[in-house]
Amino acid sequence: MRKLILLMGFCVPTLFSMAQDNDADKNSIFFRLGGGYAQRLNPLPGELDADGQKHYGRLNRGGNLSLQIGYFLTEKDALALVYSRFGSKAENKISGNNRKSLVNTSFAGISYQRFIPVGDKKDINFNVKLGPGFLFHREESTLTNGVNGSTKQMDYSKRQPGVITGAGFDFKLNKNIRFELNLDKTWGRIKDKTTNINLGVVSIGAGLRFQF
Repeated sequence: MRKLILLMGFCVPTLFSMAQDNDADKNSIFFRLGGGYAQRLNPLPGELDADGQKHYGRLNRGGNLSLQIGYFLTEKDALALVYSRFGSKAENKISGNNRKSLVNTSFAGISYQRFIPVGDKKDINFNVKLGPGFLFHREESTLTNGVNGSTKQMDYSKRQPGVITGAGFDFKLNKNIRFELNLDKTWGRIKDKTTNINLGVVSIGAGLRFQF
């Protein structure tokens, strides 16, 4: 979260200044930076006690960072490179042992986006997105024995094809900068003989889009 705040603190004033100095038209490059709350759709493991439910439930809730670089093909149609990252941490005592866990799920791909004006002034757009890419999933966990202090570590990572969909609204701040509210969902699953993980993440957030 500190890295996100520092990144936004550096990028937003710079992009704001650059965007104000340029005229946006239908054939323009845009950059979007945003973040918000996210929820994993992977079900909790079975046969958990109350502490286990709390631990894994916390891992399913986290923050989202979203970056996009795109190009308007027409006034209403755009293609964009999309990066969306979910991250969460949890630390709890489970059955007398201390478990510390971290989960990251990232999507990287390309999306088609459609912008539909709401009203005649074009100050507000309804937008939708759809695109393929890859999901990068990683889990880290350290279990510390509550009796003898011994530790056991687990590190699991996997790449899997995925899809991103989304919808939202953007609001005109000036000619080149728009404020966005979006609801996005990534789709994907890791499934083999020993693993069945739903990589779906639903995120709701806000961001700024700068057009050059």
